[in-house]
Amino acid sequence: MPADPLPTLQPRLAGGLARVAAGLLAGVLLGGSAGYFYARQLYRPQDAVVISVRQAEAQEEAARQQATQLRYTQGQLDTADGELVIERSARQELETQLRAAQAEIGRVRDQLAFYEQLLPPGPEGSVDIRGVEIDRSGAGLRYKVLLMRSGRNGGSPFAGALRFQATGTLKGETVTVDLAPMQVKAESGPVAVTGENTAAASLALQFDQYQRSQGMLAVPEGFVPESVTVSVLEGETVRASRSVKLEL
Repeated sequence: MPADPLPTLQPRLAGGLARVAAGLLAGVLLGGSAGYFYARQLYRPQDAVVISVRQAEAQEEAARQQATQLRYTQGQLDTADGELVIERSARQELETQLRAAQAEIGRVRDQLAFYEQLLPPGPEGSVDIRGVEIDRSGAGLRYKVLLMRSGRNGGSPFAGALRFQATGTLKGETVTVDLAPMQVKAESGPVAVTGENTAAASLALQFDQYQRSQGMLAVPEGFVPESVTVSVLEGETVRASRSVKLEL
């Protein structure tokens, strides 16, 4: 009677299944290892570190640029604030000067009205010497003259000149001399203005209603003035004159 083949096939079948299972397991392990290795090749930790460092550097650079822009903007604001302070100060100074000028104009108008009340106005267009002050000052004479003109019809301004004639003693004799304006020279000291045109220009007059004139007159050497006559000339015509006695 032949032997039963099943007992012989069962061990062989079991061994083949074991080999197949081992092969599958090895394939799975090899595939997993290969996939892990490939994944590690695609995403390495050092790459992540490099990317993070670059991002940090980019953010730091952006922060520096923003800080620089902020400082520039702040500088512009500080400059604008400084200019605003200077402009405000200049405007306040101009306002102060304007108020002072307006006060001076008001004072002069009050003086003008006062003088007009003291002396009645003359004929239309006439020129009057309303005030004269002449004082000794060193080697010369300091003068102040206030002139006024009657009429306010908008006519042409008065054009003329002042003339100063002093009466006094020179070498024991009584004489009358014309006084010229004084100019100061650093080397030789005060001297009279030379030249007819220069002297005439320094004493020239041109005004509509009133004019204040002041300056220094040179006194000839050795001459002792006792009185001074101030005249207003229009061409060769004397329009007004007044004499002042000098104090010793």
